Amino acid sequence: MPVNLVMVAEGEEEIGSPHIPQLVRRPEVLAALKKCDGVFMPSATQDLDGIVTVNLGSKGVIELELVSSGEKWGRGPAKDIHSSLKAMVDSPAWHLIKALNTLVSEDGNVIMIDNYPKPLPLTLEQKSMIEKVSKVRSEAQAKKQFSVQHWINDLPWEQANERLEAQPTVNIEGLVGGYTGLGGKTILPHRAVAKIDMRLVPDMKAADTLAALKAHLAKRGFGDIEVNMTGGYDPTSTSADSALIKAQVAAYKKFGIDALLWPRNAGSYPGYVFTGEPLKLAAGHFGLGHGSGAHAPDEYYIIESANPKIQGFDGAVMSFVEYLYGLAK
Repeated sequence: MPVNLVMVAEGEEEIGSPHIPQLVRRPEVLAALKKCDGVFMPSATQDLDGIVTVNLGSKGVIELELVSSGEKWGRGPAKDIHSSLKAMVDSPAWHLIKALNTLVSEDGNVIMIDNYPKPLPLTLEQKSMIEKVSKVRSEAQAKKQFSVQHWINDLPWEQANERLEAQPTVNIEGLVGGYTGLGGKTILPHRAVAKIDMRLVPDMKAADTLAALKAHLAKRGFGDIEVNMTGGYDPTSTSADSALIKAQVAAYKKFGIDALLWPRNAGSYPGYVFTGEPLKLAAGHFGLGHGSGAHAPDEYYIIESANPKIQGFDGAVMSFVEYLYGLAK
């Protein structure tokens, strides 16, 4: 190989990578990373029509559970009881739902948490990137891929992309409580849980966001609801002028692709441990090929491509080769 590599791997991405700082900041690992020019994550970046976007960063994230229970609340049952008793006993499940309803606007699309950290507005350069990409990437294909018919507020494609890049989110990824099997079961559950992820954009900090959520719940009368954060981290950014990004763009060009720059990935990865103090490395995902359905049962990756515009596994591997040789130069 034309370069030396330091490989870093961790298996907790789904819960917000709570231990990656312990891994990266071990003296021997930090010493090795300080010799590096940058960090890259192998990825499949091609759309179904072959278009490639180069992400200049990623949103941060907080993974947490909100737990409402009769035990902590001091109201409602401390164990599941018959639902007929709802006539005289409070419900921890409804208590959780009422708490969740205070976090967002009526349509669920605007964060209403008190004293929530303010995101930086998009720069003119970032808006220009989004405008350019929106003219090239297919809106119809995106809707088909995500199985949606409308964007929030029926926004046009470019404005929907601006919102995707600029806005933090509060998302319910799962609701668990009481009986969830087939048919019904007439109980009043003593406990209900909301699994939440919160996406963060520059210059929001995970610690400040978590503190605002806790304070908001306490102020609104929901201080009994447990806020159990499993992991999370700040957003990350890399300059388009970095050698790492320029090498990516040059490698794509060798395959006949004029890659488009994109402000940040709307998803998250713990890049802050590389791009922040003390390393301050450039970082980015790279690779030809196509895959989709992340985190779903039908997630896929194309091995052999019938579309000449999309590389299969062999072409993806060759893109890594071109990239690493380009970096070596």
